[in-house]
Amino acid sequence: MKSKRYKILGIVGSNRIGGNSYSLLKEILKDTAKIKTKIIQVAKLDIKPCELCFKQCAKKPFVCIIKDDFKIILNEIKSADGIIIACPFYFYIPSKFQAFLERMSCLDYSTLNKYPEIRPFADKPCSFIAVSASGSSFNAFQMLHHLQEFALMLKMKPIITSNWPFIGLSVKSGGIDKGSVLKEFETIKLAKELLKSLIKQIEK
Repeated sequence: MKSKRYKILGIVGSNRIGGNSYSLLKEILKDTAKIKTKIIQVAKLDIKPCELCFKQCAKKPFVCIIKDDFKIILNEIKSADGIIIACPFYFYIPSKFQAFLERMSCLDYSTLNKYPEIRPFADKPCSFIAVSASGSSFNAFQMLHHLQEFALMLKMKPIITSNWPFIGLSVKSGGIDKGSVLKEFETIKLAKELLKSLIKQIEK
């Protein structure tokens, strides 16, 4: 009997295509032969803000009536066995990714009220990486905490780390130029360790 080939979805929350968050995910996911991987860059998608249309929201479970690329990320999260989100530190979440989080929050709330038995993301392992030029854990804490709250709302299972702030990684890109993170070997090492922890949780 063939063993299951798990799928990990990498989500890049940056407003910039091909930036350091993307480069980091691409680097750590490239050698996972036994794991199917896919990376989505939010910057490439059309994600509109939530319109708070409560009466029409989630008439069908987790179906949003706004016509854009939101459902691309939603469907990929549903089909993945584990999620890893890499996001640059802005103030705090990049705007387009924040729009996605708000849409998901509203859909989850409306779905839970109408279909309380449907929890498609429950127990799905997930992990978070905050990327900044300095790698300041203190500055990134708010963003990591925000992502953790989002995951817990969906009943997902966040992976903790061995270093503060524990709820995710705060790593150094070494600069704002694209690809600069690939010179930060400690950053890559920490991110690979987080990925291993995610895979172990998926395989349990």
